[in-house]
Amino acid sequence: MRIQIGECTFDSLRREVRRAGEPVHLSPKAFELLGVLLDLRPRALSKDELFERLWPNTFVTEASLAGLVAEIRREIGDDARDPRYLRTVHGYGYAF
Repeated sequence: MRIQIGECTFDSLRREVRRAGEPVHLSPKAFELLGVLLDLRPRALSKDELFERLWPNTFVTEASLAGLVAEIRREIGDDARDPRYLRTVHGYGYAF
């Protein structure tokens, strides 16, 4: 799946994200989270659903998920205070 996100391109087959033509470094989990959110957009996914998809049968804190979201936002040029792409659904989860 290849998707254009503003000046970024997400390519799941090549497992890469580019911003203005330059490669962007995302950790493997951040890349996986971005792929899930893009694949199911515009649906909002609960934190529990994201935990199960990213870390099945493993306990992780909400800070782990929030850290991945912050990493994605930083690398694709999205602002948490004024998001264009990655939306926080307060008290629930995230959506693209």
